[in-house]
Amino acid sequence: MSFDLLHTAKNFAWRVGAAFRESGQALERTGFILQGCYSFEENISRHMPLTPMRHMAPEVEKGSFVAPSGMLAGNVTLGKNSSIWYHAMVRGDGQTVSIGNNTNIQDSVYVGAVTEFSPPVVIGNNVSVGHGAILKGCTIGDNCLIGIGAVVSEGVEVEAGSIVAAGAYVVEDTHIPAGELWVGSPAYKLRDVKPQEIDYLKSLPVRYVELAGQHQAVMQLLRDKQAEYIK
Repeated sequence: MSFDLLHTAKNFAWRVGAAFRESGQALERTGFILQGCYSFEENISRHMPLTPMRHMAPEVEKGSFVAPSGMLAGNVTLGKNSSIWYHAMVRGDGQTVSIGNNTNIQDSVYVGAVTEFSPPVVIGNNVSVGHGAILKGCTIGDNCLIGIGAVVSEGVEVEAGSIVAAGAYVVEDTHIPAGELWVGSPAYKLRDVKPQEIDYLKSLPVRYVELAGQHQAVMQLLRDKQAEYIK
């Protein structure tokens, strides 16, 4: 008899506790919605965005943003106010990768060397690398744009202020002079960069610095909320 009463009491306490928890979560979510914040719907990936490889760890300057599903691995340096976006992969396990200031590596980009004998990857300041692009053992000068889905092969040098168009394939050891637009597969020079395109090359990195700041704020809010629940 006493056992039945104890079991009933424990069951009642468990159900009351569950009701309190669910009510509290519902009230919190309602408060978030009223404030226009939907961070409770977000999930933070638990994988490691900064991964050491061969005793070398990525170095990230202050103010830079690495998305939770992005990854820097090995001997990689990321400059100030630069950003690595969702599902982008920057691998410094074969050769070094250096990324300058105010540069954005957009979603699903791959940056790295083909082998340990490949040239290092050097990406300058104020560079925008579009979604899904591939950069292998190449050098990209300042204020360049690598378009969506473009492939820049090993040994390629793209000088400052140039554009590699979306979907272009730049073959090995190609040299792209400053201020040129290259298109096609294999890529070739179409024309010089226009003045309005030069303005765009300058404004796009600024927009990504601002956008990265917004995403950093959301990530910090999520981390703070998780810390509260852990306590």
